[in-house]
Amino acid sequence: MKIVISGYIGKKITGIGRNLICLLDNAHSDNEYIIYTNYDMKNDFKFSNPHVVVKTYSVSKMSSIKNLLWTTFVFPFVVKKENADIALIPNFTLLLFKFRPTIVIIHDLIEFNIKNKFSAKKMFYRTKIADPLMVKRSDKIITVSENSKRDLIKFLKAPENKINVVYNGVDQTKFYNMDRRRAENVLRDKGWPTDFILYAGTIDHPGKNALSVVKAFETLKKSKKYNGYCVLAGMPGSGFEFVKKHIDNSEFKDHIIVTGYVSDEELIALYSMCNTFVFVSLYEGFGIPPLEALSCGAKVVVSDTSSLPEVVGEVGITVNPSDQKAITKAVYKSIVMDVDDDYRNKVKQHLSNYDWKILSGKFEKVICNNAL
Repeated sequence: MKIVISGYIGKKITGIGRNLICLLDNAHSDNEYIIYTNYDMKNDFKFSNPHVVVKTYSVSKMSSIKNLLWTTFVFPFVVKKENADIALIPNFTLLLFKFRPTIVIIHDLIEFNIKNKFSAKKMFYRTKIADPLMVKRSDKIITVSENSKRDLIKFLKAPENKINVVYNGVDQTKFYNMDRRRAENVLRDKGWPTDFILYAGTIDHPGKNALSVVKAFETLKKSKKYNGYCVLAGMPGSGFEFVKKHIDNSEFKDHIIVTGYVSDEELIALYSMCNTFVFVSLYEGFGIPPLEALSCGAKVVVSDTSSLPEVVGEVGITVNPSDQKAITKAVYKSIVMDVDDDYRNKVKQHLSNYDWKILSGKFEKVICNNAL
């Protein structure tokens, strides 16, 4: 069976791109996957699976409008020309028409859950046009959590039998507990501390709620319950200036590190060395960073809302992301929590649910069941 994929996933490989790459690279059927991506994104799509072929089209990854037009008006004809059995679209788009059965991947509906998450025009486009059309015109929907499935039914009246949940996964060979000496060397080479509370992800406000991590850190420092640092690892996002202003005015600003973009090696070192990893987003369709952190041996604190309790199960501490006092208590509880063999075994068992080979098998089952 031939599956042709729209490979526009934005300017950089983030969660949507990693999800697609891992699902395809771990596919073990004889299906043929042809992914069309931007000419300047080709080097980011590397596959060891010989059944995956990467082709390019002449639109830069930097132009979101041109990519929307290409996916909407050109991609359906590419699918037809390739004589594909299935079309797969892993990102939000305008699904006006199709010539083959089409499966879409909708990771989350954050626009329905976080007011003013995007500009007014983008909010209207997503909530009133793109989202409803993708749900209505697609033959099957893949989403990444039971929480996102509930949102699709609640906000867009998606038929339950049309939705298939295939979790995001974590590659435990890539995200591992790095040797302490090596991790210390990686961090010191960057001038970063080795005793710290960690947040990793886009640094925005209010959605990712990174400011609450900073405030919890400040409270613990003031009460002398914690003497380390706070590290925010990731690129600036919407509302970053609000977070930056708070940090600049903090009495502990010299102990708050904003790293910007980090390499995989740096991220693994940060996960491996942190006193605890804190991820208290107001909403997540899934939330990959807590899984990566757990895989690297970190203790985690996450929100008790949306998909995050589902992601960490019984091995993470959950807390109301709108209750600053509760967040501070949860962070302290995690810092002082002992890690024993029983806890490590629970983490290992929990992470077994997020093996990419198993998840890719579920993904292919959805595709094969949709063949007409």
